Amino acid sequence: MPKIDIRQVSVGFGSGRARAQALDGIDATLQSGLFTIISGPSGSGETSLLSVIGAILSPDSGSVHIEGVDVTHLDSRKRAIFRREYIGYVFQLFRLMPALSAEENIRLSLELRRKPSDRRRAITALELVGLADKAHLRPRQMSGGEQQRVAVARAIAHDPMVILADEPTASLDTANGLNVTKLLAELAQDSRRIVVVVTHDPRVLPFARRTISMKDGRIVTG
Repeated sequence: MPKIDIRQVSVGFGSGRARAQALDGIDATLQSGLFTIISGPSGSGETSLLSVIGAILSPDSGSVHIEGVDVTHLDSRKRAIFRREYIGYVFQLFRLMPALSAEENIRLSLELRRKPSDRRRAITALELVGLADKAHLRPRQMSGGEQQRVAVARAIAHDPMVILADEPTASLDTANGLNVTKLLAELAQDSRRIVVVVTHDPRVLPFARRTISMKDGRIVTG
């Protein structure tokens, strides 16, 4: 079963007296098959931690091993390749291409990842989020909840080992936020997949199989 080992990860921003410590010696192991939530007061370092796990941000010190690969010591080219192959990211604000249909958004993502981008693969991803019948619609023709589900479909279409979501329900009403949360929780039940969500949304917490609480750049529980 895949896992992520995070050891003594620290990240700071700025310099001198203005330097702020976003992460301060983080240690954690993230496992597949669990819906893992990272939460805490705003500014606790959750998004920075997600960025380090996703090989977007390089820490000042420490290591992150994903299936034996220390992503913190890869050069920029190899980090980009690793992200492309193994990471699926879901953002708060959807980030869909407005001129493209749901299907085309997914196929474009697959092309950028250098994966087969046939219609069948895109529709399969949309089926998983319950939107195969809306594959032809553009984002402006869909509700916010539907757009976020398309964003989830885009994140999983290349069958990544790791799915990371940053405040995926923050822009959604109660019903749509619940639908997206249930979808991510269901995806997390796959023992081949690690799903980690950063959220301040109390509606998400009851679905967590594991909750990691952070404060001032440190893990306080979890």
